[in-house]
Amino acid sequence: MATNPLISRRGLFFGAAGVAAAGLLAACGDDKSGGGTGSSATSAPAGGSFPAEVAHQFGTTSVEQAPKSVVSLGWADADALLALGVIPVGILDWFQAWPVGVGPWAQDKLGGAKPTVLKGPEINYEQVATLRPDLVTFTKSDNDKAKWEQLEKLAPTLSGPAGSQPYGTTLKDQTMLIAEALGRKAEGEALVASSDKALADAKAANPGFDGKSVVVAAAFSGQYGAYTRGDGRVQFMEALGFKNSQKIEDLKPASFYAEISKERVNLLDADLTVVFGLGAGDVLKKDAVLNGIPSAKAKRLLIIDDPDLVNAFSTNSVLSTPYTIEKFVPMVKDALA
Repeated sequence: MATNPLISRRGLFFGAAGVAAAGLLAACGDDKSGGGTGSSATSAPAGGSFPAEVAHQFGTTSVEQAPKSVVSLGWADADALLALGVIPVGILDWFQAWPVGVGPWAQDKLGGAKPTVLKGPEINYEQVATLRPDLVTFTKSDNDKAKWEQLEKLAPTLSGPAGSQPYGTTLKDQTMLIAEALGRKAEGEALVASSDKALADAKAANPGFDGKSVVVAAAFSGQYGAYTRGDGRVQFMEALGFKNSQKIEDLKPASFYAEISKERVNLLDADLTVVFGLGAGDVLKKDAVLNGIPSAKAKRLLIIDDPDLVNAFSTNSVLSTPYTIEKFVPMVKDALA
């Protein structure tokens, strides 16, 4: 089957959410100016130690005083900002799924504020400039230095940590980079510790997960993309005790996923196989090829069709993780029972 490169990229990136989101946006009227007015300044609690300096893959960013106008461009950076009590004036909505720019797990943190929602994943620099930021967060992205340099012309800009693969910034690094830029390192550490504890508690409550192999894949355009170590979805599963399938790792793809054709669908077999099938869940449940792999025959295939759950799982942020634990872990437990 011919594959549309754009759809393929988005399908893998978002677990196919971007395709499904197009319809949702249409239903919402697709406000091209964004979901909010952008008129509200950043809301931030008092405190913070300044000047703050943050080292990242492209150098060191200095923040001289508490920022008042923060624009969130990195994937799920808004979650980290909101967890620290900072409401961005602009949010790049990577999933194009929510009029307020963040998922349901983070929406109460907005407190009724309506940041300008920038339609992603590409960056509209002119629109960012109109928000007059004094800090831009760009911690989880494709690690494109040219983009970071362009943003630096607008305001001090964070990037991901040195050595991270594209879109591979961990929950810990994302939270700490942003907390340090806000002069609030201790609060960042507390958030990371809380997330680690929640994952450790989930792992301890489910000893049957430990050491089990897993494949997490997105279904799109007649094929699959299986995520590799370093991807946030795999990071989440590893925190629960799973090991990413060695068959997938041995493919050594250049990016954060390995393309799997239907002819090679048996590569998706593992102790647990998770497939994102947004908008196609019923089709996948009837797919004789997919359901012919051993894990499917043994009823250890999970097809996730809930867009909020898929996006929470994919986001892997300090706010989405509790949501994913609550919604997803029971499904895994049932599949392995």
